[in-house]
Amino acid sequence: MKKYIKFTPKQLFRNFRHPYLLILRRIDNLEVIFSIYLTRLRFLLFLALFILILIILTTILIAYTPLRQYIPGYGDIKEKEMAYNLAKKTDSLVDILEQREVYYKNLHTLLITLDTSYNKTLKAFYYNPENLNLNKIKLSLPLSAIQITKKFNENPSPKSIRLLTKNSENIKAMNDGIVIDTSYISSLNAKQVIIQHKNNMISIYKNLAKVNVGIGTNVKANEIIGIAKPTSSFIEISVFLNGDAVNPENFWQ
Repeated sequence: MKKYIKFTPKQLFRNFRHPYLLILRRIDNLEVIFSIYLTRLRFLLFLALFILILIILTTILIAYTPLRQYIPGYGDIKEKEMAYNLAKKTDSLVDILEQREVYYKNLHTLLITLDTSYNKTLKAFYYNPENLNLNKIKLSLPLSAIQITKKFNENPSPKSIRLLTKNSENIKAMNDGIVIDTSYISSLNAKQVIIQHKNNMISIYKNLAKVNVGIGTNVKANEIIGIAKPTSSFIEISVFLNGDAVNPENFWQ
């Protein structure tokens, strides 16, 4: 009858620490080339260390060399990331194009569908010889109190001036005229109003939170056309005479 030998933990540990001699000899003359004392425990430690170093080197080799391109799924992830970035840029371009398309459609509608009286009024603004005396041109103040934060010919926007506004302050037309645009400006996250006046003059009011007039509306001087932003901000005023930018301060009463 076979006897089963029971090993206690102490005996197992003693076996793991039992030394062995590993000898490397030449086959022709049995000359010793290399020898080392090993135990089972030391051998397992060396093996684990070797495997760990091998894993680290393999990871570095794959992660920081072109070999990573051969990892299954890696190329797909990079391609998806590139496709996602391209899709975002495409969406941004599409939004910009759509905004421009809406703007040009509105402008086209304005030019095509305005009634006869409106066109006659515009012609009067352009061609009435009595309106050509520039010394008689006077503009009202767009705000109740004027505090200039950026003068004419100063950057940014050298063709305009900037005025400090109070919270939700009323913006007023500087002269009689006809509203020809009330579009949204994405760079300012605000709206603008453009008014055609007599003497071939155009006034532009930018950075409005709200617009109270529509395209084709006849406005009077000092009439409220919009509201400034609810926080202390600014409005940007531009005046063009015969297509050239002029300093609005020269025409304020």
